[in-house]
Amino acid sequence: MNEIENGLSKIENFQFVHEHLFSSGQPSAEQLQLIKEYGVTTVINLALTDASNHLDSEDRVCLELGLNYIHVPILWDTPSDDQCLLVLDMIDHLVQEQMVWVHCSKNFRISSLMYLYRQYYMNIDMPAAQELMHQIWEPNETWTGLIHAVSLQLQGRKSTQELQQSLIHPNHFA
Repeated sequence: MNEIENGLSKIENFQFVHEHLFSSGQPSAEQLQLIKEYGVTTVINLALTDASNHLDSEDRVCLELGLNYIHVPILWDTPSDDQCLLVLDMIDHLVQEQMVWVHCSKNFRISSLMYLYRQYYMNIDMPAAQELMHQIWEPNETWTGLIHAVSLQLQGRKSTQELQQSLIHPNHFA
């Protein structure tokens, strides 16, 4: 591990998702500099600006470093299915051509979404995705409910896509 990677691994609850996607708790301004040096081009923040460890002017810090900055705050006590799907789809789109760092306050929100991302976008089996999420936290009742609700929507999407493929290619299920 080189010096930059060593520094990145020290960010609270850091996780490598794949070569274009990383997650963590709130990085400091110095850590955002390391994130930029590592080659990340976009930072996505799901924490609210009133989080206890919020970095003041994170948007300015990122922009002055030359990083794209996207802020999609997701409420801790009442997360929205639609917002979570938006974030998952946005990440899936961005990682096609960019390196993305997604964070919240402690990586609890993100690890819940990465659990779903790993299953439905990366085709990783549920036990493996769950083990990675549990390295960060055990979701509470609110987030367990959100995971189930979003999972049902993603399963529906997947079934619809498979059905469309079978209609285009009748031998798809043969």
